[in-house]
Amino acid sequence: MRQRVSWIFAPRGSMDAFVLGARKTFASALLGSALFFGAREASASACCGSGHGLGQRLGPFERGAIGLSFRFSDRFGSHGHAGGFTLAPAGTLDAEGRAELGGLFAPIPRLQLGLVAPVLLNIRGSRDDTAVVGGGFGDLSLSARFDIVSLTTTSAWPAIALTTGVSLPTGRSAAAAKDPLATDATGLGAAEVRPGVFVEKNWDNRASAVFSASIGLRTPMTGARGERIGLGPRARFVAAAGPVFSSGWSLSAGLVHERESAPSIAGVVTPDADRRRTAALLFAGYDLSERFTALASLEVDLPVPSLGKNEPSAVAFAIGLRRSFPRYE
Repeated sequence: MRQRVSWIFAPRGSMDAFVLGARKTFASALLGSALFFGAREASASACCGSGHGLGQRLGPFERGAIGLSFRFSDRFGSHGHAGGFTLAPAGTLDAEGRAELGGLFAPIPRLQLGLVAPVLLNIRGSRDDTAVVGGGFGDLSLSARFDIVSLTTTSAWPAIALTTGVSLPTGRSAAAAKDPLATDATGLGAAEVRPGVFVEKNWDNRASAVFSASIGLRTPMTGARGERIGLGPRARFVAAAGPVFSSGWSLSAGLVHERESAPSIAGVVTPDADRRRTAALLFAGYDLSERFTALASLEVDLPVPSLGKNEPSAVAFAIGLRRSFPRYE
């Protein structure tokens, strides 16, 4: 799905004005969400148990949960093949909106199964006052988690879980996109299996820390000219920590780092095409009631030379609402 739009409503017909307005709207959404959640009365019950685990797990007393989230990202630059950072040209827009409907279910106490279905909206524009809008369904994701050491607030040991994610190529790849700016691209174009580990420690419901590591193994894909492309493994590391409050709040700050080996085309590895990115992460969770939890996160790629390579740099803000189902309801 795609649509070409001329932004004739922007002041003086300027794409720069539209970009400025879009970024002001983004900032207003961030501030408004913070004020909304901060103005709520405190809830006495934490939906996810000790902290919120970055919103990626069920709590010790939950048998299931469903959630709806919205993520907005705005690209502001990129890292080149030598690792240097460059700002995006003035007057350009490269933004993405993503809505995700997901669910988690624990068929037995130590096992959690999940499903996420995304819908994407892409907006890209050039300095000729024309922007292109496109989107559609993205890649469907399945997940599984097995707790080797269960999460408690009294144990000296951290919780340890083995995780696995599977991404199916149900979206449209950039190679199959019909629009020159690939606004109708909504998926990777390859299936992915991502084994990993998730470690979480809680200190008497006063503070928590998480660490996760995973590696994505992707199937070969077909390029725009029919060439066979073998994607390299992509590793992802997340580390975050922060306070937990009896009022139902939990806050975390940390880092995200991803790196990917260079791809091969027709069996030949592309030189100097490996990729990496490093981002700062802020996360907040708040229990609105015994069943509903609000989640928010802010992720900003760090515009520092050598911390990225062959990757776009963006700021992304996400908000979500989660409904939990207690195990003994």
